[in-house]
Amino acid sequence: MSLSEELRARQSFLTSVEVMNLLQTTRGTLCEWVRSGRVPAIRSGNAYLFDPRDLADWIEARTTNHRRSVA
Repeated sequence: MSLSEELRARQSFLTSVEVMNLLQTTRGTLCEWVRSGRVPAIRSGNAYLFDPRDLADWIEARTTNHRRSVA
């Protein structure tokens, strides 16, 4: 099962820590991406929550764009 499929099957939002581990990035980088609109997120108090379906779409779009630029 691909990462996108796993995310789409998930029923609950992901936390920043889960997304940081998934994307292998730091909290600072993830927050910068969210603030700039590069990664879709929902702000809940002092935390960001991530809809797994939106994140799957983002990953697929990014992967597709990268593959097009390489080909």
